[in-house]
Amino acid sequence: MKKTFTIFAAMLAASSLFLSSCDKDGGSDDGLSAYEEEIKTAAEKYVPGVIYSTYGKLATAGEALCKDIQAMKSKGVNALTQADIDKACKDFLEARAYWEASEAFLFGAATDFSIDPHIDSWPLDRKGLANNLSNAKVMKALEEEGVDAISQLGETALGFHGIEFVLFRDGANRTVAALKGNETASEFAGTGVTGAQELIYAAAVAEDLMRSLFQLNVSWNPDAPKAQKDAVEDAELNCTVNGLGKSYGEDMLGAAAAGSTYASWQLVAKTILQAGCAGITDEVASSKMGQAHNGEDESYIESPYSKNSFVDFKDNLLSVQYSLYGSYGATSPASDSILSFLEKNHSGEASAIKTALANALGKIDVCIKSGHFVDDYKAAYVGDAIDAIDTLTAALEAAAAAIKD
Repeated sequence: MKKTFTIFAAMLAASSLFLSSCDKDGGSDDGLSAYEEEIKTAAEKYVPGVIYSTYGKLATAGEALCKDIQAMKSKGVNALTQADIDKACKDFLEARAYWEASEAFLFGAATDFSIDPHIDSWPLDRKGLANNLSNAKVMKALEEEGVDAISQLGETALGFHGIEFVLFRDGANRTVAALKGNETASEFAGTGVTGAQELIYAAAVAEDLMRSLFQLNVSWNPDAPKAQKDAVEDAELNCTVNGLGKSYGEDMLGAAAAGSTYASWQLVAKTILQAGCAGITDEVASSKMGQAHNGEDESYIESPYSKNSFVDFKDNLLSVQYSLYGSYGATSPASDSILSFLEKNHSGEASAIKTALANALGKIDVCIKSGHFVDDYKAAYVGDAIDAIDTLTAALEAAAAAIKD
């Protein structure tokens, strides 16, 4: 199933047509109030420190993963070593961590260009995949055309989870013996699909994933590597804001000026807190964890083959932490971060966020230590984590509402 981007993003985008700065008293030469200047300073920390940094690491990791899988395909299953598979699995988990740590800023290119659902939809359509990989015409196209033939697969067979299915099983790395034989998943019974065919499929999907990750980085960072820009151009992928010829980073950092989709710096702060941070915490609690835990859809489980679900969820929360603290990997808020701005101007809301974030991370750590989501999604500790994340969502929403227009 495709993830649905939070309605708050659309609401905030619409509001950009109407919001404008109001109180200019005590402001600077550029006409901004002191309050607005503080948000601007925090955004100037956040955009390069969080978004450029995370997407840059993600694009590099995606390229490494693609090279791993293409090398495995070229080598052939009969010459594969376990070290080859293990390296691909390691690089997959690294790319996966960076992706999950980017989900507190799914607004922008990830949503506008449908990159999020394209590379991260679940559950994987295993029956459809079995049909495609046992179809001689489809396999011939994948083998000869690679990434250019993936449109035949359908979106629920693409992205991280298609690759995860090939590289992992039951929480462990696939073995050389498994890839030398036929696929054993129940949907593949009688198809005769081999590990060699799975690698042909995975190589095409990995290249598509890499292109999408390059697109994200290029769309935000005007100083992304030239090789990535060239690859995006060659693939004819969109990478500018509404076709305006500028990056998403330039657009956000140009807030309150003519030509920006952000009519005010307050809108930037609201977007980071509401559409970004609260958007992902709400999704983790209500959808990623809640659908299976509450019995709405017990097949809706992210990363079931690597059994990495709880780690994914923690990386989502860390994405919020890094966004609030001002840089990727930050363990405390920088003096010019969004959270420091809130502490100075909205101390009650800031305190609630800090308490709720620490509690939510603690509850997810309990989950990680207790088991695997795919095996025990009904557990009480899962419900405790959902409640804690819901509290964090409410705190983030309250902080966004407190921002003075």
